[in-house]
Amino acid sequence: MNYLVSGLFSAADSYGKGTATVEIIVMLLVAFILGYLLRMFLSKDKDPDCSIWEDKYAKLENQFKILENERKQIQIELEKCQSGQKLGFVSRSSEPAKKDDLKKVEGIGPKIEQLLYAEGIYTWNDLAQTKVEVIQMILDKAGPRYRMHNPGTWPEQARMAAEGKWDELEKWQDELKGGRKA
Repeated sequence: MNYLVSGLFSAADSYGKGTATVEIIVMLLVAFILGYLLRMFLSKDKDPDCSIWEDKYAKLENQFKILENERKQIQIELEKCQSGQKLGFVSRSSEPAKKDDLKKVEGIGPKIEQLLYAEGIYTWNDLAQTKVEVIQMILDKAGPRYRMHNPGTWPEQARMAAEGKWDELEKWQDELKGGRKA
């Protein structure tokens, strides 16, 4: 072993102290660069912009929580509807003596008319004041066979009927197909 160590120093003497110093500095520099590269490959945080992705993820998590709370509230309302409770969007003190023939509205048949009556929508004016989303909820609550109906034009048709615009209503209904714009 002494022979090996003395061989290294004797080689250093033949180069001169300046050359040996440069070699040592180069070896240290190479070792530093290799260590830095090794750390980069082995580190968990390979992406230097990881904090940007963490921020985006946190924002999405917050949005998800908000949507989840909203979904739960809607589910509660839907369960109320499906349990037989009236939707209560149209306030009526009692059933009126005269109910309008809601079947005059293109897309409403006898069964849908009964569904609307059951929810307190008795007149064309009642139907005209009911939002399309509420009517769709009534249909959805009634089951899958009613979900295919599109009540998008029903309130407007009912408004025309309530105002006695029968010619205008009939002309428009000729353009409709199943209560929908053709």
